[in-house]
Amino acid sequence: MIQNYINRTKRVSNTDSLTQFCKKAISSTRQFIKNNPDVLIMEADKGNRTVIMDLQDYNMKMGSLVEDTTIYEEIKRDPTTKYQKDNNNIVRRLLDLKLIDNRTRYKLTNNAAVCPRIYGQPKAHKPGLPLRPVVPNVTAPTYELSKYIANILQKAFSSSFNIKDSYAFCEYVNGLQVPPDHLIVSFDVISLFTNVPIDLVRQGIISMWTDIKKHTNINLDFFIEIVEFCVDASYFCFRGKFYHQKFGTAMGSPLSPILADIVLENLMLWAARTANIPPELIKKYVDDTFIILHKNQIETTLHIFNRYNTHLQFTCEIEKDNKLAFLDTMVIRTENNTLKTDWYAKPISSGRLLNFYSFHPYDQKIGVASNFIDRVRAFSKVKTKHEQDQLILQRLQENNYPKPLINRLLHRQPPLPQPVPALSSPTTTDTEPIQYRSIPYVHTLSSMISKTLQNNIPSIRVTTRSTNTNQKLYPNPKDPVPQSHKYNIVYEIPCQNCRSCYVGMTTNSLQKRLSGHQSTINSLDNKLQQGHQYHEPEIQHLKGRTALVEHCIDHQHRFDLTNTRIVDHTFKRSTLPILEMCHIATNPHTINRRTDTDNLNRSYSNIIHTLRKPVRDLPQTSHSNNNIPSSLDVQ
Repeated sequence: MIQNYINRTKRVSNTDSLTQFCKKAISSTRQFIKNNPDVLIMEADKGNRTVIMDLQDYNMKMGSLVEDTTIYEEIKRDPTTKYQKDNNNIVRRLLDLKLIDNRTRYKLTNNAAVCPRIYGQPKAHKPGLPLRPVVPNVTAPTYELSKYIANILQKAFSSSFNIKDSYAFCEYVNGLQVPPDHLIVSFDVISLFTNVPIDLVRQGIISMWTDIKKHTNINLDFFIEIVEFCVDASYFCFRGKFYHQKFGTAMGSPLSPILADIVLENLMLWAARTANIPPELIKKYVDDTFIILHKNQIETTLHIFNRYNTHLQFTCEIEKDNKLAFLDTMVIRTENNTLKTDWYAKPISSGRLLNFYSFHPYDQKIGVASNFIDRVRAFSKVKTKHEQDQLILQRLQENNYPKPLINRLLHRQPPLPQPVPALSSPTTTDTEPIQYRSIPYVHTLSSMISKTLQNNIPSIRVTTRSTNTNQKLYPNPKDPVPQSHKYNIVYEIPCQNCRSCYVGMTTNSLQKRLSGHQSTINSLDNKLQQGHQYHEPEIQHLKGRTALVEHCIDHQHRFDLTNTRIVDHTFKRSTLPILEMCHIATNPHTINRRTDTDNLNRSYSNIIHTLRKPVRDLPQTSHSNNNIPSSLDVQ
């Protein structure tokens, strides 16, 4: 299918007006960004809006954030190596105590960590356009260990106040009777993550330890030690300087949400008891709290909430004209003091959904439109069906959905309840677990591949993901990661004396891998300085190490390690060998051995043959043609 698609696209050019428009838009966007390096383009933290701001203004605002000495402190050097060593020591202790198996140890151990890069998300709904600090921890030394501990806490945590989503909130609030002289109010925590004290985290874990120990064999002291280490190992880089977060938890750490939830749960329980509020009148979603209070109790209750800890402070919003916005709903108090909801979009909302003309699968667009219709229907309890239809029609047409399609979706029948499947007979082999996989979206090709996979392998569920997004065009506000620190990469090293190159991969940092290559070359040079010749056994036995040193010995060449180029990268280690083999097979100048592509499935052969550039003017010193399997040879 892929081969046929490649052959077909070679013959047929994309000349439709939409494709041409997008190509022009992308080209002009790239040109604008290139001509304006002092401009940043990024997504706002809410409302699905795009913000364009001056780079100098961004740096100034971020500088004032990281220089807040109550939360951050500047440190002299990159602490990644230290935290990586401490992380691996903890993992080793877990293994020694037989609390984890070898597979988990391998997953939690980190040998290629990179200092996280902080960036700010503009709060477009607030005056002055302040920034929300975000520290992506995917490359941090403690990322996998934090995920492991967070998973244990998530399984053990239960809340008296949490609501799952807007649907659950609507189910709770619609028809609820408000007592006389009571008002509906919303409490919101100011900068929750950066204000979570570690002592409250510790108290919260101790208070729920009975539930936690059901999901782990780690004892309490060791568990708290690990949590405190993961919280303390919050650090980042900004404009070449390193900072340590000495208070609170980092927004971007997988452990932060559950720790904040535990602390807020204890705060709510204490405040409800102190203010004598029935728990059923309090509902919470992340850091937003919905409460029904007597009108004379609001100020006192807010004071109680703010008294719990000096760092955790709340703001209060009271219903106005019998209305209060909460999540995606507008809560409305009717004349008989009964609560009803209406679908609500904040004034900052851009109104953008997945545009009908965007390059996404048709069923995804139908899914977006259907989901929007379902939300309006579920949340709008005060609008007539005609009013709902008009709102849906307006919003979807703003996103270029055709009116006939919208009308069909508005009048579609709700899905019928699925019948309960009969018990399988003992001879039925239907116990294979379902596997979910995603593939890049390519128009017409992805749907054919998905259908074929699902027809031939029923246990596979395939979806598609877009690889061409606006975000990829925008300049990155984060500090760039030096090439030498990148890992899970495929790299290419050019020969200094001919057009040949060596393709390799590494799960460690590129710097470490190149050090290994340099060490091998140094061994060769040392042998030569001792008077040995290239044909002697003392040097010939070095050829077995890598194809790179084999080329150095066979042709008396040297490779330019300083001009190493990264040609591919991935976050999934399992895909790295396949990427390496594909790059070796498609590069006509590679000196890699034939065996380096032996594990590449032969199904790729024709595609690789099509993608390979023809070999022209290849020097006699390079023997790349002989290193590619015959099925991949260029005619």
